[in-house]
Amino acid sequence: MKGETPDSIQNNPKITIERIYLILSIIFFLYLIYYYYTGAGGPLRLAVIMVPFSFILYTLDSMRSGLLYPRLSRQLNYIIVIIYASLALASASYITMEFNELIGVRLGSYNLYDVIFGAIMFFLVLEYSRKRHFALFIVNVFLFAYALYGFLPGPFRHTGLPLRRLLTAMSVEFETGVFERLPQLALTVIGAFIVFVSIAQGFGLVRSIIRTVVSKAASSARAIPQAAVISSMSVASVSGSGAANAATTGSVTIPLMKRVGISPRIAAAIETASSIGGQLMPPIMGISAFVMADFMGTSYFEVVARGYMPALLYYVGVAIAVFFIARRFLPKRFTSDELTKMGIQKTASEDYYKILTFLLGILLLIILMGYYYVAPTYAALTTSWITLIIVSIITIYSSFKVRGEGKSGLRLAIDRFTTSILDTIKRFAGFTSDLTLLLSTLGIMTGLLTITGIPIKIGFILMSMGQGNLLALAGIGFLFGYIVGLGLPPVVTYILTVIVIAPYFIDAGIDPWVVHFYAFFIGVFSELSPPTSVTAAVAAKIAEAPFTRTMIEAMKFAMPLFILIPGVILHPELVVEPGYQQIITGVLLLGSMLIIISSIWSTFSSNLIIDLLIRLALFSMGIITLFSQEARFTIFGLLSLIIGVMIVLYTKRL
Repeated sequence: MKGETPDSIQNNPKITIERIYLILSIIFFLYLIYYYYTGAGGPLRLAVIMVPFSFILYTLDSMRSGLLYPRLSRQLNYIIVIIYASLALASASYITMEFNELIGVRLGSYNLYDVIFGAIMFFLVLEYSRKRHFALFIVNVFLFAYALYGFLPGPFRHTGLPLRRLLTAMSVEFETGVFERLPQLALTVIGAFIVFVSIAQGFGLVRSIIRTVVSKAASSARAIPQAAVISSMSVASVSGSGAANAATTGSVTIPLMKRVGISPRIAAAIETASSIGGQLMPPIMGISAFVMADFMGTSYFEVVARGYMPALLYYVGVAIAVFFIARRFLPKRFTSDELTKMGIQKTASEDYYKILTFLLGILLLIILMGYYYVAPTYAALTTSWITLIIVSIITIYSSFKVRGEGKSGLRLAIDRFTTSILDTIKRFAGFTSDLTLLLSTLGIMTGLLTITGIPIKIGFILMSMGQGNLLALAGIGFLFGYIVGLGLPPVVTYILTVIVIAPYFIDAGIDPWVVHFYAFFIGVFSELSPPTSVTAAVAAKIAEAPFTRTMIEAMKFAMPLFILIPGVILHPELVVEPGYQQIITGVLLLGSMLIIISSIWSTFSSNLIIDLLIRLALFSMGIITLFSQEARFTIFGLLSLIIGVMIVLYTKRL
């Protein structure tokens, strides 16, 4: 750092932690890039090395953020970091050296050292989950205790499993636990896509999208709320997290919506509904798409190709609801003086270049996977390097054009490029390591579920209640997913739900794609579901609005999701096969969506009774359309679409 002497650096532990974290992030990044091009050792050996490495990165990142153990002294935190790093390195070193013996010779007859070093990593991952995902930690502790003692009543009771067997099953057996296929997935295919995401964030592509959308929308008061929808949809395509999306775009759009006259709770609700679409929007789809491809045994592009239509339907529905709100409460335009007072930044030419680069990156990703059938890992990496080259040129060119702070164009270009590259690497290391540990935690959960047979028992009880009735089956599946999703991330909810319901839904004749997308939509709903919506909590805090009222309003804006959940069961063509039938089904579902949204948000008469009757009639028509089959669905869908478009175009502000 500027002005620092070697002694001051040596005596400043925070600087030392930052430097160590940066060095390890670079090593983490380079090692994974090397693996992507060589496949050296295979994904299992990669997980054995990098899961412990991810834990070390997590502890350092928590330490530099002051969030490791904030109640303890700094010195004690440093001691804990050293202990954790030593344990993780010891586990990685031992299991790597004994890897061939563990998977071949000692399979099923592990020695004491195998148990000890496997257990070390198991408990370190549990500690991570306690700090970062407490609800998931509680679930895993409960499942571990249940596997150990079998204390539940009735059909769930069992005699218990030996502690040694449980510890090896969660670690060195490799098929389940901290090194299983989920963390392998995080480090391989998902990690390759995170390279592109990190470049988009590190070089300011995401910031340019938000700034440009807000700037262009600002001239029209009624377009400002749509800035939240459009920017969230764009950021969502590379974010995959509702809460992160709300924090990123909401910090800009929520204050702006409040300034133009939208109430805090409505502003927060709009941002919440827009942000949860991050779980739906390809190409990332909240990580669930990668897990779905793994479950289905198909290519990642097959999931993405089916995911675009539901995502677009969702965002069109949210945009229409926001349109009604804007027309009801906001004036048409602002004067230039009013825009100046709001502090709206003008879009620079650099922003346009970056947005174009981002869009080209997404398009290239789709072409490589969909047209040339390039493997997802190589498609993501190729896109990343091309994007990096273009955005580096833009950064350097803009630096020579802008200059500033008394620096020459060359010096400014070097500083901006270096800062962006290092930021990209740190973002990649932070995101990938955190995701790896999360999926290791899920590996523990799925392993404990498998070893105790809970999904089969719960699934049998739940699905026997809905046997012979498709809607009852779907309703019970939704109820199970809703309960599971309270406090758990969407990908966890999706995994648990699909594990339980898939066999029974498929036996009932439902297409596997439909089952997985149904569970996936329920997982997305967990980002919104009362009373534990993290996304709504983030948006409400930014808006300084009541959390509960924000969540309730957000559910109204997110009505398209409530239509997609039963819609995918009732109209499987939406996801069974990409193509014209998917588009037709999507358009017809849009008709139902428009009518239902209009009945909630539009105003048709100043007479309360007449207005209520019109709303009720429209809502009923939308529900009838949704639940209609085959020919009636086509007729009602087209009629609903026509009426919905007419309402959007011709109803007046009352």
